[in-house]
Formats: sequence, structure tokens, C-alpha cells
Amino acid sequence: MKRKIAIIVSLLVCMLTGCADATKMDTLFPRADESYVGDVMALSDENGIYLNYLYETDHNGVGYHPIHRFYTRDFLIFEDKGEVLPFAQDSEVQDLAVGTGSFIIDDQGNYHCFYTGHNDYYDTYGLDKECVLHAVSKDNKTYTKNYENAIHAPEGYSTTDFRDPQVYRTDNGYLMLVGARKEKENESAIVYYESQDLENWTFKGDFYTSKDLYFMECPDVFSLGDKYYLVFSWNNVVYYRISDNFFGPWDKEEIDTFDGDGFYAAKTCEFKGKRYLVGFLDRKKREKDSLKYTWAGSVLVYELRQLSDGTLGVCMPEQYNDYFKNMLLDEKDPINGGELELGKVPESCHLSLDLNMSDKGRMDLVFSNPESGEEYKLSIDNEDDNLSFNAFPNNQPIKLKSGQQYHIDVVVEKDIVVLYADGKKALSNRIYAAVGADWKIETTDSVAENVMIYGK
Repeated sequence: MKRKIAIIVSLLVCMLTGCADATKMDTLFPRADESYVGDVMALSDENGIYLNYLYETDHNGVGYHPIHRFYTRDFLIFEDKGEVLPFAQDSEVQDLAVGTGSFIIDDQGNYHCFYTGHNDYYDTYGLDKECVLHAVSKDNKTYTKNYENAIHAPEGYSTTDFRDPQVYRTDNGYLMLVGARKEKENESAIVYYESQDLENWTFKGDFYTSKDLYFMECPDVFSLGDKYYLVFSWNNVVYYRISDNFFGPWDKEEIDTFDGDGFYAAKTCEFKGKRYLVGFLDRKKREKDSLKYTWAGSVLVYELRQLSDGTLGVCMPEQYNDYFKNMLLDEKDPINGGELELGKVPESCHLSLDLNMSDKGRMDLVFSNPESGEEYKLSIDNEDDNLSFNAFPNNQPIKLKSGQQYHIDVVVEKDIVVLYADGKKALSNRIYAAVGADWKIETTDSVAENVMIYGK
């Protein structure tokens, strides 16, 4: 009898206050209510992935960007775990704002967070505006900050732009990458440090430098197949470099990006034998398609693949096929220089097709919204070698060939529309007019076939 009463009480408490399951989100592109996702710092183990991120609102106070967390086992269902690391409450403390960093587990099972301490007032005090800070946890839930182990920019490097530490375990201890800037040389740099104990760090010098970009944010290096890859971000674009060795030299590809200018601040994690690129898709103020992107939005995940020529490709995570199981449309007849009306499709769906284009071939996915009177196009253009969206121009170059068949996936969740081109490149977008719109596929000097739409 007591057991029955306990169960009833538990159910009543669950109904009144909400169960743990209430924090779970059935979404591919999560963000918490009334907030947006900034830079993501993923940590994975055999059970799942901790997506630690900078928590952004449009009403920040003096302090801002605490680190919050989502947890997932499959990138399909996410649990909102709330705040992991707060910003300082005192305006004279270094981490009045928290910036990007990384999480790592040591050999004793302790969790370490290395992050950016940013204080907008410090330059008026003659102090370093940015530095690297350290926090430790035994349970990966409550972190204790240690301000005594702060790492400041070496001599000759900017004290305003010194951020985004990424820490790795090596055969000889630990290594840390940090984004930096050499002001005298007018050059951006990724510098590195070495440590035996995650507390005492020795500056070793430049890991990679560039005069092409003002800064290289969120650096991350990893191996895939027989190559090493370095990813970093600047000005709303994620870049990558290739090398045969961890320390370079690093080669720049002709097309050295994955996506357009809506996907940003991406770093990687490995889970169950696959490497994922995890960043965020920006949003637009006032939800206007014609405006440029604004920092922070929703989590966006790509699966990374090493292509036959050693370059990196991004594709739709394979598990999305398990998320969208219900066949809604199966149109095998070719669309050859014509169009296919799709009507209104579900707010969450997966469109796939095979595409073959001539030298001047083009395919447009057209969104016509009768309520707003807007019409926009998401396009694949062989003549321009480009993926593009035409509201506020967003594009990603891609090398296309006539006579070759490409597999195209488009994943939609409300105003988020992501186009994946043959496991090579992608173009992510906010298309607010797509919600409730009539869709159609238009082909010019191209053939689209095997058009399928899957719902949840």
C-alpha cells in the first residue's frame, strides 16, 4: 500500500512540476526557450555528447554568455541541462563575460573546462581584456573556477584578441591551441602551449598564421583517415586546412569552406567512430529573410567525410534517415527542364533527389508564401559552381561537373532549411517565408529524378 501511495505522489509531483522528460527536445536544431545558441564546445564519451554552448539572449546585462548545455545520445533528441558555468557577478573580475573554450577529461576522471575570460572594462584599467581561464569538476555538473591559473597573451600578441582555447591529450601530456593576433605583423595566429598536468602551461609558439583573415576563432585540429585537418572561423564563415602532420605545414584548398555565412563557430567531436562538425546556425532580427544574419541561433550538426582527394566534405548525419521514416512523396519520373509542384509540405521533413546538370544547368527549390507575398529560391547552379539563397545573398562555392549525377538532401524544420550537396558542401539558411509556403522544384538544363519527401 505504501508503495502505491508513493507512486501516486510521484505522479502528482511530476504532473505539477514537470518530469525530467519535460526537458527533452524532439528537434534536430535545438535552442532553449527565450535564448539562442552561441559557440558550441562538444565533449563526447561512449554514452553521448555534451553540447556546451554560449547562452545568448537579446537582453544581456553587464555580464553575459554563461555556458549552458544540451545532452544527446544521437543528435535527434536533446536534453536541456541548463547552466554549467556562470559569468562573474563582479565587474572587476576577468570573466564578466564568458567566451569559447573546450572541455576535457583527465586520467583521474576529473573534468576540465578551459575558456575565455572577457571583460569589456579591463582595457580602461590597463588590464588584458581577454585571457584563458580554467575550471574543474568531479561530476561534470558543478565547476570550480581557478583564477590563479590564468594564461595571458605572450609578449607581442594582442591582449584584446586572445581567446578560444582547445585542449588535447597527447603522448607527452597535453596541448592547447589558442586564437591570437600578432599586431606588429598585422597577422592572425593560432598559438600553442604544452602541459603535463593541465595547470602549468608552457608557451611554444605559432601553430598556424594567416594574413588573409583578421582573426581565426574557435581553432580545432583532428585526424580523419590519413590526414590532419584544422578548422577555424571568422566573419560568419568556417574554414579548414589540410596536412599530413599534426603540426603542418597546412595546405589551403581552392574552396576552403563548408557552408555559407549562416553557419559559424564550429568545432568537432568524435562519437561512435564518426567525426561531427558542430556549430550554430544564426538567426535574423525581426525574422526578416531580407536581413543579414545575427550572431547566435540554433545548434547545427554536420557529419564529416574524407573525400577521395583528401578534402573534407560535410553531409547530413546518417541518423536523420531514422528520424524521417514516413514516405510522403515518391516521384520517380524525371523533371527535365520543367517543374514539379510540391504544395505545402510539413514543417519538419526531408526532401531528397538525384540531379544531373548540363554546363549551364540549374535547379531551384522555390518557396512562395501567399500570406507575406514573398518568393525565394534555394539554388544549385552548375554554370556558377554555386549553392545559393537569394533573399539576403548567401552562397557556398562547389565544383560541379556536367553529366555527373549528384544526390541532394534538404532537411527542413520550420524556418531552418539546410541543403546538402552530394556529401561535399552544404548551405544552411533561415527561410522564414518557407513556413506555410507552397514549394516547387524548377529545373533548367538539368534533370531531377527520384524526388522523395519523408516526414516524421
